[in-house]
Amino acid sequence: MASKRVLITGAPDRVETLGKVFTSLGVEQVILDDLDADSTAVDYYVQLGITVQTRGDTVVRRVHSFLSDGLLNRFTVVEQVLPRLRDNAVVLLVAGNLSAEGAAPDDREARLSLLRVLAHAMRADLAPKRVRIRVITGQRTDDDIAQFAVTGAKDPQATSRIAQPPEDDSDVGKTYEDWRVQVMGLAHIEL
Repeated sequence: MASKRVLITGAPDRVETLGKVFTSLGVEQVILDDLDADSTAVDYYVQLGITVQTRGDTVVRRVHSFLSDGLLNRFTVVEQVLPRLRDNAVVLLVAGNLSAEGAAPDDREARLSLLRVLAHAMRADLAPKRVRIRVITGQRTDDDIAQFAVTGAKDPQATSRIAQPPEDDSDVGKTYEDWRVQVMGLAHIEL
Protein backbone atom coordinates (compact mmCIF):
# COMPACT_ATOMS: atom_id res chain seq x y z
CA MET A 1 0.00 0.00 0.00
CA ALA A 2 1.31 3.44 -0.93
CA SER A 3 2.10 5.80 1.91
CA LYS A 4 -0.20 8.74 2.57
CA ARG A 5 0.96 12.09 1.16
CA VAL A 6 0.36 15.66 2.30
CA LEU A 7 0.82 18.86 0.35
CA ILE A 8 1.17 22.01 2.46
CA THR A 9 1.25 25.53 1.01
CA GLY A 10 1.51 28.93 2.69
CA ALA A 11 4.03 30.67 4.92
CA PRO A 12 7.33 28.76 4.45
CA ASP A 13 8.29 28.62 8.14
CA ARG A 14 4.90 27.19 9.12
CA VAL A 15 4.92 24.78 6.15
CA GLU A 16 8.21 23.40 7.45
CA THR A 17 7.10 22.93 11.06
CA LEU A 18 3.73 21.45 10.07
CA GLY A 19 5.48 19.12 7.63
CA LYS A 20 7.54 17.72 10.51
CA VAL A 21 4.34 16.93 12.43
CA PHE A 22 2.92 15.03 9.44
CA THR A 23 6.21 13.19 8.98
CA SER A 24 6.08 12.10 12.63
CA LEU A 25 2.63 10.62 11.85
CA GLY A 26 4.08 8.63 8.93
CA VAL A 27 2.69 10.93 6.23
CA GLU A 28 5.05 11.85 3.39
CA GLN A 29 5.26 15.58 2.60
CA VAL A 30 5.37 16.54 -1.07
CA ILE A 31 6.15 19.93 -2.58
CA LEU A 32 3.82 21.59 -5.09
CA ASP A 33 6.62 22.36 -7.56
CA ASP A 34 7.74 18.71 -7.52
CA LEU A 35 4.31 17.23 -8.23
CA ASP A 36 3.66 15.49 -11.50
CA ALA A 37 -0.06 15.76 -12.22
CA ASP A 38 -0.04 12.38 -13.97
CA SER A 39 1.61 10.33 -11.23
CA THR A 40 1.51 12.15 -7.89
CA ALA A 41 -1.70 12.33 -5.92
CA VAL A 42 -2.14 13.63 -2.41
CA ASP A 43 -4.35 12.42 0.43
CA TYR A 44 -4.20 15.66 2.42
CA TYR A 45 -3.89 19.26 1.34
CA VAL A 46 -3.32 21.99 3.91
CA GLN A 47 -3.44 25.60 2.74
CA LEU A 48 -1.96 27.91 5.36
CA GLY A 49 -2.18 31.68 5.36
CA ILE A 50 0.69 33.99 4.58
CA THR A 51 1.83 37.38 5.76
CA VAL A 52 0.84 39.95 3.16
CA GLN A 53 2.67 43.21 2.53
CA THR A 54 -0.11 45.74 1.96
CA ARG A 55 0.40 48.53 -0.53
CA GLY A 56 -1.22 51.89 -1.07
CA ASP A 57 -1.87 55.25 0.51
CA THR A 58 -5.54 54.71 1.29
CA VAL A 59 -7.33 52.13 3.38
CA VAL A 60 -9.29 51.02 0.32
CA ARG A 61 -6.08 50.39 -1.63
CA ARG A 62 -4.49 48.57 1.32
CA VAL A 63 -7.52 46.31 1.75
CA HIS A 64 -7.51 45.67 -2.00
CA SER A 65 -3.85 44.61 -1.97
CA PHE A 66 -4.44 42.47 1.13
CA LEU A 67 -7.33 40.66 -0.56
CA SER A 68 -5.68 40.20 -3.95
CA ASP A 69 -2.26 39.14 -2.64
CA GLY A 70 -3.57 37.08 0.26
CA LEU A 71 -7.07 35.70 0.33
CA LEU A 72 -7.82 35.77 -3.39
CA ASN A 73 -4.41 34.34 -4.28
CA ARG A 74 -5.51 31.21 -2.41
CA PHE A 75 -7.93 30.50 -5.27
CA THR A 76 -5.02 30.49 -7.75
CA VAL A 77 -3.05 28.01 -5.65
CA VAL A 78 -6.09 25.74 -5.27
CA GLU A 79 -6.46 25.55 -9.06
CA GLN A 80 -2.99 23.98 -9.22
CA VAL A 81 -3.82 21.50 -6.45
CA LEU A 82 -7.29 20.28 -7.54
CA PRO A 83 -6.09 17.73 -10.14
CA ARG A 84 -3.70 16.21 -7.59
CA LEU A 85 -6.31 15.36 -4.92
CA ARG A 86 -7.20 11.71 -4.46
CA ASP A 87 -10.79 10.63 -4.03
CA ASN A 88 -11.60 10.87 -0.29
CA ALA A 89 -8.81 13.39 0.27
CA VAL A 90 -9.05 15.87 3.13
CA VAL A 91 -8.45 19.57 2.45
CA LEU A 92 -7.90 22.11 5.23
CA LEU A 93 -8.13 25.81 4.44
CA VAL A 94 -6.45 27.40 7.45
CA ALA A 95 -7.34 31.03 8.14
CA GLY A 96 -4.49 33.34 8.86
CA ASN A 97 -3.70 35.77 6.07
CA LEU A 98 -2.55 38.82 7.96
CA SER A 99 -1.32 42.22 6.99
CA ALA A 100 2.33 42.57 7.97
CA GLU A 101 1.78 46.15 9.10
CA GLY A 102 -1.65 45.72 10.61
CA ALA A 103 -2.58 48.55 8.25
CA ALA A 104 -5.73 46.95 6.87
CA PRO A 105 -8.88 46.50 8.94
CA ASP A 106 -9.43 42.92 10.05
CA ASP A 107 -12.75 41.11 9.93
CA ARG A 108 -12.25 37.50 11.05
CA GLU A 109 -15.76 36.40 10.01
CA ALA A 110 -15.30 37.92 6.55
CA ARG A 111 -11.99 36.07 6.09
CA LEU A 112 -13.57 32.78 7.21
CA SER A 113 -16.54 33.41 4.93
CA LEU A 114 -14.27 33.92 1.92
CA LEU A 115 -12.53 30.64 2.74
CA ARG A 116 -15.97 28.98 2.87
CA VAL A 117 -16.68 30.37 -0.62
CA LEU A 118 -13.42 28.78 -1.79
CA ALA A 119 -14.43 25.49 -0.13
CA HIS A 120 -17.79 25.46 -1.95
CA ALA A 121 -16.12 26.27 -5.27
CA MET A 122 -13.67 23.41 -4.72
CA ARG A 123 -16.51 20.99 -3.98
CA ALA A 124 -18.22 22.05 -7.19
CA ASP A 125 -15.09 21.56 -9.31
CA LEU A 126 -14.33 18.20 -7.68
CA ALA A 127 -17.87 16.78 -7.96
CA PRO A 128 -18.71 13.93 -8.02
CA LYS A 129 -15.41 13.07 -6.32
CA ARG A 130 -15.82 12.92 -2.54
CA VAL A 131 -13.29 15.22 -0.87
CA ARG A 132 -13.75 16.55 2.66
CA ILE A 133 -12.96 20.27 2.71
CA ARG A 134 -12.72 22.06 6.03
CA VAL A 135 -12.09 25.65 7.10
CA ILE A 136 -9.82 25.84 10.16
CA THR A 137 -9.06 28.87 12.33
CA GLY A 138 -5.53 30.24 12.27
CA GLN A 139 -5.16 29.87 16.03
CA ARG A 140 -4.85 26.09 15.78
CA THR A 141 -1.49 24.45 16.58
CA ASP A 142 0.38 22.32 14.07
CA ASP A 143 -0.65 19.20 16.04
CA ASP A 144 -4.31 20.29 15.90
CA ILE A 145 -4.11 20.88 12.14
CA ALA A 146 -2.52 17.48 11.50
CA GLN A 147 -5.23 15.78 13.58
CA PHE A 148 -8.01 17.61 11.71
CA ALA A 149 -6.45 16.38 8.45
CA VAL A 150 -5.99 12.78 9.51
CA THR A 151 -9.46 12.51 11.05
CA GLY A 152 -11.33 14.80 8.63
CA ALA A 153 -13.01 16.43 11.65
CA LYS A 154 -14.47 19.93 11.58
CA ASP A 155 -13.07 22.81 13.63
CA PRO A 156 -15.88 23.96 15.93
CA GLN A 157 -14.15 27.33 16.34
CA ALA A 158 -14.45 27.98 12.59
CA THR A 159 -18.21 27.58 12.41
CA SER A 160 -20.04 30.65 11.27
CA ARG A 161 -22.71 32.46 13.22
CA ILE A 162 -24.37 32.83 9.83
CA ALA A 163 -26.36 29.85 8.57
CA GLN A 164 -24.35 27.92 5.99
CA PRO A 165 -25.64 25.56 3.31
CA PRO A 166 -25.06 21.90 4.22
CA GLU A 167 -21.80 20.33 3.05
CA ASP A 168 -23.53 17.08 2.19
CA ASP A 169 -25.29 17.53 -1.13
CA SER A 170 -27.93 14.96 -0.17
CA ASP A 171 -29.62 17.73 1.83
CA VAL A 172 -29.82 20.28 -0.96
CA GLY A 173 -31.89 20.46 -4.13
CA LYS A 174 -28.87 20.47 -6.44
CA THR A 175 -25.65 18.51 -6.25
CA TYR A 176 -22.34 20.36 -6.41
CA GLU A 177 -21.94 18.96 -9.90
CA ASP A 178 -25.23 20.59 -10.97
CA TRP A 179 -24.23 23.82 -9.24
CA ARG A 180 -20.89 23.83 -11.10
CA VAL A 181 -22.66 23.46 -14.45
CA GLN A 182 -24.99 26.31 -13.55
CA VAL A 183 -22.16 28.62 -12.42
CA MET A 184 -19.94 27.81 -15.39
CA GLY A 185 -22.86 28.55 -17.73
CA LEU A 186 -23.53 32.02 -16.37
CA ALA A 187 -22.84 34.78 -18.86
CA HIS A 188 -23.49 37.70 -16.54
CA ILE A 189 -23.41 38.05 -12.79
CA GLU A 190 -24.51 41.18 -10.99
CA LEU A 191 -22.93 41.95 -7.62
